[in-house]
Amino acid sequence: MVSDNEDVSGDVGGETRPDRRSQLDELLVELLAGGRSYAAAGAMAGVSERTVRRRMSDPVFTERVSRRRGEYVGTLVGRLVDVGDEAVEVLRSSLREESAAVRLRAADLVLRWATHMRHGHELETRLAALETAAGAAAAAGAGDDDD
Repeated sequence: MVSDNEDVSGDVGGETRPDRRSQLDELLVELLAGGRSYAAAGAMAGVSERTVRRRMSDPVFTERVSRRRGEYVGTLVGRLVDVGDEAVEVLRSSLREESAAVRLRAADLVLRWATHMRHGHELETRLAALETAAGAAAAAGAGDDDD
């Protein structure tokens, strides 16, 4: 394990090995984006939790972790969408079950998720409109500077 005082940039006897830092960062990005705790990511990468916290205090590194996490989430959402039709069919068939408890649970899930998804869609639509308006305002403001 690399100690907190060890230079992970790869300087060894005057020889610079930036690949060591780059490889370590890449591993930490993957581990942290995948949901590992600082302690677990550090242990798996062979560094201390303190080193991981220090790397996470770097905004550029933190952005890399965030961007990679977003890629993971995007992939997961895609996989969920792929099975969405099947899930809806399970709910639809559950609404016709004999058991009142099963029908009630299915109805509850349908109503909750329909409401949740509608709200999410409305927020996305409103956010897109705000971003468009902000972009137009910024472009108009930039044009005013030409005077």
